[in-house]
Amino acid sequence: MKSKNKKRSLFELIFLVFSVSNPFMIAAVVLSVASAGMAIYQGYQQQKIANQNAANKRIQAQREEAAAKRNAQIAAQARKRERGKATVAYASSGVDISTGSPLIVEAEDDYQSELNEATIMAQGADTAWRSRSSAQIDVAKGRAAVTAGYGQAAGSLASGASLLAA
Repeated sequence: MKSKNKKRSLFELIFLVFSVSNPFMIAAVVLSVASAGMAIYQGYQQQKIANQNAANKRIQAQREEAAAKRNAQIAAQARKRERGKATVAYASSGVDISTGSPLIVEAEDDYQSELNEATIMAQGADTAWRSRSSAQIDVAKGRAAVTAGYGQAAGSLASGASLLAA
């Protein structure tokens, strides 16, 4: 039963369009329908682009986290090299490296190095979080573009309908 109403409504619309004697009015209505279709299409295209941008930003976030992990590992390796050099320097100067001041220096160095590594990881996580947040904003912009496209389409159709009513 609904399909009959839709067919009847479509038939009535077609009849109303072709019952208009002014060809400029018919052209204006057809152009408003075309404009509505293009507005919707444009909204979906903008959403597609926004979704691709969001996907790129998510990939960038993964790369930023991986880079932070790699930089923390590099810092740890550098710390081990420096610690080895310091141990050799203490031993070559005759200092007992198993007790006293060298152990305190090593402990402080370990603490600072671990703090440095944690800072590197935290900065990477923060940068990745920002990229993911930006990706979410892009997705929302895409949804808004589709909604705006439908709004523009409704406006175009209303403009065409107003020409028929006049």
